[in-house]
Amino acid sequence: MFDNIVKNRFWFFKALETYSLAVYFIVKRSTGIFDWDHSPLSALDDPPFIFALAVVGTIALVYALWDVRHLYYKQIMTGTLTFVWLAFFLSFCANDALLGVYLSFPGIYSFFVLIGIVAEIKWE
Repeated sequence: MFDNIVKNRFWFFKALETYSLAVYFIVKRSTGIFDWDHSPLSALDDPPFIFALAVVGTIALVYALWDVRHLYYKQIMTGTLTFVWLAFFLSFCANDALLGVYLSFPGIYSFFVLIGIVAEIKWE
């Protein structure tokens, strides 16, 4: 398993980053300090979407730990990761536009994660 983590360390870190996004929303929701009443983030911080983030992170973690080679698993994993990070990047950008902020830290973070995923898919 350690050899697979070394081999798939990029996807291991993307799984952890996806978990960190879920934790970010859990912390923001539990403290009650959020500024997205009328933005797409008001729907994406609900428990079903946080659960979906955990599922996508688990899919990536399973690939990183066991290097699954069955039934187009890698394509499904990269597609779901890309979709999740693109959806949240666009939501952060919409929220920032509604607040009049250029780009907040979560928007920048999701942008670089998304660019990293796309670059890894293209040049792997």
